This record gives sequence, C-alpha cells and structure tokens, in this order.
Amino acid sequence: MKSLIAIAAAWFLACSVSGCNNGPAVGRVTGKVVVDGKPVDQGTIMFVPAEGKAAVGSINPDGSYTLTTFKPDDGALVGEHKVVIHSTRVGGGTMVPATLEEELAIANGKPGRKLLVPGRVDWVVPERFSRLETTDQTVVVKPGEQTLDFNLPSR
Repeated sequence: MKSLIAIAAAWFLACSVSGCNNGPAVGRVTGKVVVDGKPVDQGTIMFVPAEGKAAVGSINPDGSYTLTTFKPDDGALVGEHKVVIHSTRVGGGTMVPATLEEELAIANGKPGRKLLVPGRVDWVVPERFSRLETTDQTVVVKPGEQTLDFNLPSR
C-alpha cells in the first residue's frame, strides 16, 4: 500500500511540474491585429498547424484576440502554423425587381416580387490573408504564454 501511495504521489508531482494534460501541448496566445498601424475592430484569426486542430479567436474592437483550440482561451497547438485573418465589411443591400415583368408591375402600382442584391464587400484585412492558400503569415507557437501581434499592410 505504501508503494502505491508513493507511485501516486510521484505521478502527481511529475504532472504538476510538467503540466500533464490529456491532449497535445498548447501555448496560450494573445495578440493584436492592425492594418497600416490601425487596429482591426472585428473579424476572426485562425492558426492552422500542418497536423492537428486549428485554433481560432475573435478580433475585438481594439484589435486584440485570444486563441481557443480545445477550451476557451487555451491557446494553440505548440509548433508552426499558417495564420489566416478574415475581416470584411458589407454595405447595405438593395431591393430590385426579380424580373422585367415584376419591374413593369411595380411601375404600374401593382405588387411585384423583389430580390435583395447584397451590398459591396470591403476587405478590412486584405483578402490574401483570409485564405489558407494565399496567406504568407506564419508563426511558431511555444509552450507557455506569448503575445503574437500582426501589423499588416493594406495593399
């Protein structure tokens, strides 16, 4: 019985020192996203490893973010990642007649069916950073806490 207690105590001590968990190692990651020195005020950021689960975070109004992989704010897998950052603004849409016949009916004061034409999409963060295939942003996540900021050009 004493040896079982000693083994359990040794395991507990080893886990508390090494940070035993039941999954892959993660590093807590926070940071800020700016374009031309101005904070990006909304969107998402994702760290995508070559293998394993990607980490994602929402970009806050001040440009800050915190990544989540398995549980809220736990960070990203330790290792190299491609970084995907997506932030757009969509202008208001416009209602237009569905067909020429509908347009004529509406012009003559009769009810007519209309369709919503989406508004223009403006890229807050340039589009190339929003796709895994075209982003050139990479980082290495280490164990522990770290701040990884992104200062991107608008062009």
